[in-house]
Amino acid sequence: MSSKKRSLLQSFMSSSVGTIVSKAFGLLRELVLSGILGAGMVYDSFIIAWTFPGVIRRFVADEGLTGALMPAVGNAEEESIEEAKRLASQTLGALIAACIALSVVGIVAAPMLVQWMAPSFKDEQLALTISLSQVLFPFVIFVSVLTWMETLVNLKEHYFWPKVAPAMVSLCVVGAAFLFRGGSAIDIIWAISYATIVGGFLQLVICFPALKRLWGIIPPSFSGFANPRFQDLLAEMGKVALIGIAAKINIIVLRYLASTLEEGAMTWYWNATRLVDFAQGIIAVGMASVLLPKIVKAVANKDGDAFREHFGGASRLASALLIPFAAFLVFFAEPFVAVLLRHGRYAWSDVQQTATAVQLLAPFMLAVGGINIIKKPFYALDRRDVLLGVGICGVGLTFALGSWLCPEYGVNGLAAALSLSTLIQLAAYMIIVRSLIPGGLGIPALLKYFAIVALASIPSVGLGLLLLPFGDWEAGFTIINIVVLGGIAGVGGVAYVVTATILKVPEIDSIVQKFRRKLGV
Repeated sequence: MSSKKRSLLQSFMSSSVGTIVSKAFGLLRELVLSGILGAGMVYDSFIIAWTFPGVIRRFVADEGLTGALMPAVGNAEEESIEEAKRLASQTLGALIAACIALSVVGIVAAPMLVQWMAPSFKDEQLALTISLSQVLFPFVIFVSVLTWMETLVNLKEHYFWPKVAPAMVSLCVVGAAFLFRGGSAIDIIWAISYATIVGGFLQLVICFPALKRLWGIIPPSFSGFANPRFQDLLAEMGKVALIGIAAKINIIVLRYLASTLEEGAMTWYWNATRLVDFAQGIIAVGMASVLLPKIVKAVANKDGDAFREHFGGASRLASALLIPFAAFLVFFAEPFVAVLLRHGRYAWSDVQQTATAVQLLAPFMLAVGGINIIKKPFYALDRRDVLLGVGICGVGLTFALGSWLCPEYGVNGLAAALSLSTLIQLAAYMIIVRSLIPGGLGIPALLKYFAIVALASIPSVGLGLLLLPFGDWEAGFTIINIVVLGGIAGVGGVAYVVTATILKVPEIDSIVQKFRRKLGV
């Protein structure tokens, strides 16, 4: 374990800096692809094909693997470092074998899977989507191993390199897009698909030095699976797999509903979710990554006060950053989307559709941010049954709301359905967690805190609205628009910090003081 324990804020800053780098390159990737390909058949096909490795990753890896592996390896390390490494090695071997098998099945079954997920795709688009899916399926091997690496490194309270690693995929995709930008859209999409696989391998390469420094070399083991610790981990992974099924079906439902809409709707929805995910991924996911090892230790030590302290601190810090960004998205989505996406083949009508979807997804951003944090106590308390139950209900709710709203409101109906469903799931988690933690988690006090943060965001919105008319947003990516949007964000940010300080929001003061120390001010 690290000789110097990090505070929640220090750990969050380390995780978030890496995530910012990764998300920034991810955003650049989406901007480049939207400009080069536009909203249409080819990009829609890539989005469906890209869905499959993402779905499988959620099934075998992602936060589920982290939630099962981190406490198991942590407990094994209490016995000996050799036992912890042996368990990690066996887990890696089983993970690689499972991902290879799933990739092979996916490649063979791609025609059936694509027709099932996107039944409206026909002829050339159907054939293209099937072929792209077969190329992209093996990506799940690399992204799953990255999750394994991230879990081990996070256990030592180091967060930076695993968060940066996905930037390698974005860099490879952007490089391929520019290299082949003179070709047809089909040529470009093939180039970026192969570049994605190369980037998947490189993200492991960039994480390896940190893993070696903290744990030494841990090769995959394909034997010794009778180890009782591994058997227990496998049982936990079985529960995780069930949770993964719920998450997987939810993604499939969303893609299915999007594929039934007009051409380009898949791209509008995809870009809207990517823009919303930018902040949520940096803040809530980064905070959740540093929260899990801390509350796992609190559970192991039966320290309820530490448990509440870490959960409350994570929730307050995440909300102090997410709520003002949600206000920005609601009031300034159109200029935000215009500056980022209005170039190349991305038309003004595409910008307007995407911006409206972004506004409707702002509640989703807040809700999924809260879910990412509130799910961690359930992992630490070994209550995956709750995650499974709420997840399955959420899938049904998303499908019902989407089926009701999409025919009437198109992509906006899909965005609204996702926001409503996610808000209801968050409420369910909050109600259930109160009954599992003696003394609760202080939810009423947190809700009061959220209201204060929302109040602190009002002056920044007002000042931004005064600057809004100075931009010619239909012109898209221009110097004037960049300056005006930067002014809206900058002036609004200062106003928020000042107002939050007046209203005594301690997390904002802590962040400001941290940056001042870093800058030597």
